[in-house]
Amino acid sequence: MILIYTSKNIKHKAENVVRELGTNNVYEICESLQIITLKENLGCIHGFLQYYKEENEYIIHVNKKSNHPHIIIAHELGHFFLHKNLNTFQMEKCSLFLESKLEHQANIFAAEILLTDKMLMDEMSKIQNWTHKQIASFFKVPLFVIEHKISQFNLSSHKSPIREERNIVKFA
Repeated sequence: MILIYTSKNIKHKAENVVRELGTNNVYEICESLQIITLKENLGCIHGFLQYYKEENEYIIHVNKKSNHPHIIIAHELGHFFLHKNLNTFQMEKCSLFLESKLEHQANIFAAEILLTDKMLMDEMSKIQNWTHKQIASFFKVPLFVIEHKISQFNLSSHKSPIREERNIVKFA
Protein backbone atom coordinates (compact mmCIF):
# COMPACT_ATOMS: atom_id res chain seq x y z
CA MET A 1 0.00 0.00 0.00
CA ILE A 2 1.27 3.44 -0.92
CA LEU A 3 0.80 6.15 1.68
CA ILE A 4 -0.33 9.51 0.35
CA TYR A 5 1.62 12.29 2.03
CA THR A 6 0.64 15.92 1.92
CA SER A 7 3.19 18.67 2.47
CA LYS A 8 1.66 19.16 5.91
CA ASN A 9 2.07 15.45 6.80
CA ILE A 10 5.68 15.55 5.65
CA LYS A 11 6.32 18.72 7.64
CA HIS A 12 4.93 17.08 10.80
CA LYS A 13 7.01 13.96 10.23
CA ALA A 14 10.18 16.07 9.85
CA GLU A 15 9.31 18.12 12.94
CA ASN A 16 8.81 14.90 14.93
CA VAL A 17 12.21 13.60 13.81
CA VAL A 18 13.90 16.84 14.89
CA ARG A 19 12.02 16.87 18.20
CA GLU A 20 12.64 13.18 19.00
CA LEU A 21 16.33 13.22 18.05
CA GLY A 22 17.01 16.73 19.34
CA THR A 23 18.75 17.89 16.17
CA ASN A 24 18.25 18.78 12.53
CA ASN A 25 21.88 17.92 11.74
CA VAL A 26 21.62 15.16 9.14
CA TYR A 27 24.88 13.53 10.20
CA GLU A 28 23.70 13.31 13.81
CA ILE A 29 20.33 11.95 12.67
CA CYS A 30 22.07 9.23 10.66
CA GLU A 31 24.30 8.40 13.61
CA SER A 32 21.31 8.16 15.98
CA LEU A 33 19.50 5.83 13.58
CA GLN A 34 22.65 3.85 12.75
CA ILE A 35 22.35 4.78 9.07
CA ILE A 36 25.73 4.56 7.38
CA THR A 37 26.74 7.31 4.94
CA LEU A 38 29.27 6.52 2.25
CA LYS A 39 30.89 8.97 -0.18
CA GLU A 40 31.50 7.27 -3.51
CA ASN A 41 31.94 8.03 -7.18
CA LEU A 42 28.36 7.70 -8.41
CA GLY A 43 28.77 9.33 -11.80
CA CYS A 44 25.77 11.55 -12.50
CA ILE A 45 23.75 10.23 -9.54
CA HIS A 46 23.69 12.53 -6.51
CA GLY A 47 22.86 9.82 -4.00
CA PHE A 48 20.59 6.96 -3.06
CA LEU A 49 19.29 5.02 -0.08
CA GLN A 50 20.01 1.31 0.06
CA TYR A 51 18.71 -1.37 2.42
CA TYR A 52 20.75 -4.49 3.16
CA LYS A 53 18.22 -7.06 4.30
CA GLU A 54 20.84 -9.58 5.51
CA GLU A 55 22.38 -7.01 7.85
CA ASN A 56 19.14 -5.09 8.48
CA GLU A 57 20.93 -1.81 7.81
CA TYR A 58 20.42 1.25 5.69
CA ILE A 59 23.18 3.01 3.80
CA ILE A 60 23.02 6.43 2.20
CA HIS A 61 25.39 6.62 -0.74
CA VAL A 62 26.48 10.18 -1.60
CA ASN A 63 28.39 11.22 -4.69
CA LYS A 64 31.86 12.21 -3.48
CA LYS A 65 31.89 15.01 -6.08
CA SER A 66 28.98 16.73 -4.33
CA ASN A 67 29.69 20.14 -2.81
CA HIS A 68 26.68 19.81 -0.52
CA PRO A 69 26.45 16.24 0.79
CA HIS A 70 24.23 17.27 3.73
CA ILE A 71 21.51 18.27 1.25
CA ILE A 72 21.67 14.89 -0.47
CA ILE A 73 21.61 13.13 2.91
CA ALA A 74 18.55 15.17 3.97
CA HIS A 75 16.79 14.14 0.74
CA GLU A 76 17.68 10.46 1.27
CA LEU A 77 16.48 10.69 4.88
CA GLY A 78 13.19 11.80 3.35
CA HIS A 79 13.06 8.52 1.45
CA PHE A 80 14.00 6.66 4.65
CA PHE A 81 11.21 8.19 6.72
CA LEU A 82 8.57 8.33 3.98
CA HIS A 83 9.27 5.50 1.55
CA LYS A 84 11.51 2.88 3.12
CA ASN A 85 8.84 0.19 2.87
CA LEU A 86 8.28 0.70 -0.85
CA ASN A 87 9.98 -1.39 -3.50
CA THR A 88 10.90 1.60 -5.63
CA PHE A 89 12.83 -0.42 -8.19
CA GLN A 90 9.62 -2.23 -9.09
CA MET A 91 7.50 0.91 -8.91
CA GLU A 92 9.74 3.06 -11.11
CA LYS A 93 8.93 0.76 -14.03
CA CYS A 94 5.22 1.36 -13.43
CA SER A 95 5.03 5.12 -13.32
CA LEU A 96 7.33 8.04 -13.95
CA PHE A 97 4.70 10.21 -12.26
CA LEU A 98 4.99 8.17 -9.07
CA GLU A 99 8.78 8.41 -9.16
CA SER A 100 8.52 12.19 -9.56
CA LYS A 101 6.04 12.35 -6.66
CA LEU A 102 8.37 10.36 -4.38
CA GLU A 103 11.29 12.64 -5.26
CA HIS A 104 9.16 15.72 -4.59
CA GLN A 105 8.13 14.34 -1.20
CA ALA A 106 11.77 13.64 -0.29
CA ASN A 107 12.62 17.23 -1.28
CA ILE A 108 9.89 18.59 0.99
CA PHE A 109 11.19 16.48 3.87
CA ALA A 110 14.74 17.72 3.18
CA ALA A 111 13.53 21.34 3.18
CA GLU A 112 11.82 20.87 6.55
CA ILE A 113 14.87 19.17 8.08
CA LEU A 114 17.45 21.61 6.68
CA LEU A 115 15.55 24.76 7.64
CA THR A 116 13.18 24.45 10.56
CA ASP A 117 10.47 27.02 11.22
CA LYS A 118 12.32 28.05 14.38
CA MET A 119 15.53 28.74 12.43
CA LEU A 120 13.60 30.91 9.98
CA MET A 121 11.63 32.75 12.67
CA ASP A 122 14.77 33.41 14.74
CA GLU A 123 16.35 35.27 11.80
CA MET A 124 13.28 37.14 10.55
CA SER A 125 14.48 40.59 11.59
CA LYS A 126 17.84 40.03 9.91
CA ILE A 127 16.59 38.64 6.60
CA GLN A 128 13.75 41.11 6.12
CA ASN A 129 13.74 42.55 2.60
CA TRP A 130 16.20 39.95 1.31
CA THR A 131 15.67 38.06 -1.93
CA HIS A 132 15.08 34.31 -1.93
CA LYS A 133 18.63 33.79 -3.20
CA GLN A 134 20.10 35.88 -0.39
CA ILE A 135 18.14 33.94 2.22
CA ALA A 136 19.20 30.62 0.67
CA SER A 137 22.82 31.76 0.76
CA PHE A 138 22.49 32.90 4.39
CA PHE A 139 21.12 29.51 5.51
CA LYS A 140 23.40 27.60 3.10
CA VAL A 141 20.49 25.74 1.52
CA PRO A 142 19.29 25.37 -2.07
CA LEU A 143 16.78 27.86 -3.41
CA PHE A 144 14.01 25.21 -3.47
CA VAL A 145 14.19 25.04 0.35
CA ILE A 146 13.46 28.77 0.71
CA GLU A 147 10.73 28.68 -1.92
CA HIS A 148 9.08 25.72 -0.19
CA LYS A 149 9.29 27.29 3.27
CA ILE A 150 7.86 30.61 2.10
CA SER A 151 4.97 28.96 0.24
CA GLN A 152 4.35 26.72 3.26
CA PHE A 153 4.26 29.72 5.62
CA ASN A 154 1.94 31.64 3.32
CA LEU A 155 -0.47 28.70 2.96
CA SER A 156 -0.51 27.76 6.64
CA SER A 157 -2.22 30.87 7.95
CA HIS A 158 -3.90 34.02 6.80
CA LYS A 159 -1.73 35.95 9.25
CA SER A 160 1.57 34.69 7.93
CA PRO A 161 4.55 36.83 8.96
CA ILE A 162 5.94 36.43 5.44
CA ARG A 163 4.70 38.04 2.27
CA GLU A 164 6.40 38.33 -1.08
CA GLU A 165 6.94 41.24 -3.39
CA ARG A 166 8.87 40.40 -6.56
CA ASN A 167 10.86 37.61 -4.94
CA ILE A 168 11.77 39.82 -1.96
CA VAL A 169 10.66 38.63 1.45
CA LYS A 170 8.76 41.10 3.62
CA PHE A 171 7.68 40.50 7.17
CA ALA A 172 4.40 41.81 8.51
